[in-house]
Amino acid sequence: MLKLSLPARLVPPLAAVKLTLGLVAFCATYASFAGRDPAFAYANYGLFATVFGATGALLLLGGREDRRALALGGFFLAIATSWSDRPLRNLWQEDPAGYGLLALADALEVSAFIPYFIWVFVREFPSPPPDRRPYQLMIHLSAIGGLALFAVNLLAFVLQLLNVPQAKALAVFAPEGEREYFYDVVDLLTAVALLVLPWKARQAQGPERRRALVFQQLLALMFGPAFGFLVIYLVVPGVKPFVDAQPHLRYRISLVLLAPTLAMPAAIPYAVLVQRVLDVRLIARRALQYLLARSAVTALVAVPTVALALYVAAHSKDSVAHLFSGPRVPLLIAAILTGAAALHYRKPLLEAIDRRFFREQYDARHILSLLVERIRSIRDSASLADLVSREIDLALHLERASLLRLDPNTGFLVDPRNRTRRLDSSSSLALTLSNASAPLEVDLESPHSPFLKLPEKDRRWLAEGGFRLLVPILARDGSLLGLLGLGEKKSGLPFLREDRLLLHAIASNAAWVLELEREQALASTGSSHSSHPSRGLVEPDDPTPREPLLTLPTEVAKECLKCGAIHPAYTVFCGNCSKKLEPSLVPYVLPGKLRFERRLGTGGMGVVYCAFDLALGRRAAIKTLRHVSPADVLRLLNEARTAALVSHPHLAPVYSMETWQETPLLIMELLEGGTLAQRLLREKLSPRETVDLGIAMADALAQLHAARILHRDVKPSNIGYTRDRVPKLMDFGIARVGNGLDAEDDEILDGEEDDASALAPLSPWSHEDESAPTVRFRFAGTLSYLSPEAARGEPANQGSDLWGLGIVLYECLLGKKVFAGPQQQVLARIRSGLVPDFSQVLPEYEGALGDFFRSALHRSPARRPATADEMRRRLEEVRDSLPV
Repeated sequence: MLKLSLPARLVPPLAAVKLTLGLVAFCATYASFAGRDPAFAYANYGLFATVFGATGALLLLGGREDRRALALGGFFLAIATSWSDRPLRNLWQEDPAGYGLLALADALEVSAFIPYFIWVFVREFPSPPPDRRPYQLMIHLSAIGGLALFAVNLLAFVLQLLNVPQAKALAVFAPEGEREYFYDVVDLLTAVALLVLPWKARQAQGPERRRALVFQQLLALMFGPAFGFLVIYLVVPGVKPFVDAQPHLRYRISLVLLAPTLAMPAAIPYAVLVQRVLDVRLIARRALQYLLARSAVTALVAVPTVALALYVAAHSKDSVAHLFSGPRVPLLIAAILTGAAALHYRKPLLEAIDRRFFREQYDARHILSLLVERIRSIRDSASLADLVSREIDLALHLERASLLRLDPNTGFLVDPRNRTRRLDSSSSLALTLSNASAPLEVDLESPHSPFLKLPEKDRRWLAEGGFRLLVPILARDGSLLGLLGLGEKKSGLPFLREDRLLLHAIASNAAWVLELEREQALASTGSSHSSHPSRGLVEPDDPTPREPLLTLPTEVAKECLKCGAIHPAYTVFCGNCSKKLEPSLVPYVLPGKLRFERRLGTGGMGVVYCAFDLALGRRAAIKTLRHVSPADVLRLLNEARTAALVSHPHLAPVYSMETWQETPLLIMELLEGGTLAQRLLREKLSPRETVDLGIAMADALAQLHAARILHRDVKPSNIGYTRDRVPKLMDFGIARVGNGLDAEDDEILDGEEDDASALAPLSPWSHEDESAPTVRFRFAGTLSYLSPEAARGEPANQGSDLWGLGIVLYECLLGKKVFAGPQQQVLARIRSGLVPDFSQVLPEYEGALGDFFRSALHRSPARRPATADEMRRRLEEVRDSLPV
C-alpha cells in the first residue's frame, strides 16, 4: 500500500462529502436559479460537478497502487467541489439558520488544494525525475498556499458566526471575494504545473513516451481552449472589461470553452484503461471499458432529453414563445439536435461497440463461416495453413495460430509455415488428439488438466508453442491428419462454445484437403502407410522452432572457450585466437530471429550471449536459462510479458522470449558499459556516486513494485551500464509476478552467486563459496544479498529488494563484499543481521551516510525504509548533505 501525504489522505474524503452536498443543493435550487444569470447557465454547476467528480472517483478508486492516479483523481475531485460552491451558497442563504451544515460545507474550500494535486501528478508522471527538488519545492509551496487559503476561509466562517467585524476583511481570500485573490493564487500555481507537464512528458522514453503524449494531447484538447482564453482574459488589457460588459457574449464563450471537458468521463478512462497511461487495476477491466463505452452512447441520448424535460418543468408557467427565446435558444437547439442524432444512430453505435469489445461473438461467426466454405477451394497444405491461420486470427485475435499437417515421409506433424516445432505423430499427445472428438483446452497450470499425465517432452511442446486450444484434424478412418494449435486470445476472454463448434467445422473441411493431398503424395511416390521407414522414429534431440520442412534441424554452433566467439557448426578453429572450437549451447542462427555472435558471461542459472536481432537490426543480450519444466516455461513467458510492460530509464527491459532445444532464451537490452561488479574490481565508488546510484536503483525498484513485481536478486552483477554510463537494473524479467508482493510459495534451490552478466564474462567479484547452490531457501536470490527474513525462509516482499540494494551500496563504498566466507557462516551472519559497523569500517564517511546505512541495514525490518520511494527520499537527503 502506498504511503500517502496528509493532504492526499484528508482532502479527497472531505471533497467527496462537499461534492455530495453540493449536488443535493443543486437539485434543490435548480428551479429557483435557472436562467437568472444571463452570462452563465446554472445547469453547468451540476453538470460539471458530476463530470469532474465521476472522473476523480474512478481514478481514486481504481488507482490505489499508483501515486499518479491518486494525484490526478484528487485534482479532478478538488475541481468538482469548486462547481458545488454556488449551489451550496444559494441554498443556505435562503435559510441560514436551517442550513448551517451547508454553510460549513461552503466554507470548506477544498479547491485550494488543486495546485497541490496537479504538482504531485506532474512530479510522478510519466515517471519520477532523477532530481526531485524543484518539484518538491512547488509541492510544498502549493500545500502551504492551499492550507493557508483553506484555513483563512474556515476562520472567516467562524468569525462570521460570532459576528466579529474582522470577518469581512478575510473575504478577499474567498473564491468569490472582491479582489479574487483566491483564484489568483490557485490559477497561477496550476498554470505553471500545466506548462511544465508537456516538457516533462517529452523526456520519457520508449512506450512510456507514447502513452504520455497521448495523455497530454487529451488534456490539451479538453482544457486547452479554456486555459488559453483564461490567459487572454486575465493578461491582455481591455479584454476583461469588454467581456464582462456583454453577458450574452460571456454565455456563448463559456458554452464553447467548457464543452470539450464533457468528454472527460470517456477520455480519461480511455487513456487510463486502453492506453494504460496509469496503473489502474480495476476489476473486470475489459467489462468496465465496455460499460463506459455503452454508457457514453446512452448519455448522449439521455442527458439532452432529461435536460430539456427539467427545463420545461422549471418553466411550466411560461409561454412557448418565452421558453424558446433569448440566450437559451442556441443551447436548446444544440440539445435537441444532439439528442435526436444520438437517438437516430444509437443502434448502429451500440452494435459498433459490441463488435469492438466482443468481436469474437459478432465477427467470428461471419469470418469463420466463410472460411468453412473457402477451404474447399484449397489444394495444398501450405496454402491451407496460410488461409486458416490468417482467418482464424482475424476472427478471434489470438496470440498465435498454427496448422500442423502429417508429413507421410517423416511421420511428424509439421507446420508448412515453419512457425511451430514439429510433433511426433506417434507421441502420447498425438494419440490423445486422435482419440478426441472435440477441441481440447490446454492449461498446464491446472492440477485437473489431462495433459499433466503426458510425458514431459509432450508437455514441453505445448508450453513452447503457447497453445491454449488444440483442434484435431481427423481423417475418415479416425487417424490424425493434423491439428490446429491456437494461442490465447489477446482480449483475455475464453474460447466460447460457438468458437469451438466453428473450429471443429473448419477442422473437418481441412481434413478433406489434407487427406486429398496425402493420397496424391502417396500415389506419386508409390508408397503406402506401411512403407514409411521413418514413422515411429524418435524425434531428433535438437529440433528448433521454425525449422525448414524436410531439412536438417538447426545445428548447434561452435564456441571458442577463450574469447567466447560463436562460429557456424562446420568451423573447426577460432578465427580470432586460433583455438579449437567446442560445441555451444545455442545455434549460430535461430532462423528469422537471431544470429549469435559471442558469449558475454556465465553464471549459476545459465549463459549470456550477444546476438544480432535479424528482425529489428540491433544487438541484444540473450540469456539462456537452465533446463526448466514446461510449467516454468509458461510462467517465464508470462513474466517476460509482464516485465515488457514496465518502462523506466533505469530498468533494462526484457524484449521477448524464444525457445530452442527446449531451453528458454530471454532477449534483453544489451548494456555495453559493463556491470557494477566489474567496476568494483577496478575501483571503489565515491560517496556521491554511491548515493546517485542508490537513488536511481531505488527509483527503478519503486516502478517494479508499483507494477507488483519483485526483483528478488539485486546484486552488483545485475546492475549494468549503458555506453553513456547510465545505470540499469537487469534481470527483473524473471522475477515473480503475482497478485501479492509477499506471495511466494515456491521452494527454489538457490545460494548461487552472480548470475550471468549481460555484458562480460563473470569476474572474480563472485566468490567460489557462493558459486553453487547448497542450501534450500523459499526465496530466489543470491546468498550474499538475502535479507535476514529471506534467509530464515520467510516470504519475499519489497523489503527483500531494499535490503539487497542496501548491501550493494555498502559494497560500493567498501570495495569488497559485505558477506564473504563459507556459506553456512555467511547464512548465520545474515540471519542474525550482523552487518559490519559503518563507523568502524568507513569512519571517514561517518555522518549522514552512516545514519542511512544503520537504518537501511538494521536488524529490525521496522527500522528500515518501508518502500523504495522512502529509501530514495532518504538517499536524496543524504546527497544534499554531501560536499559538492
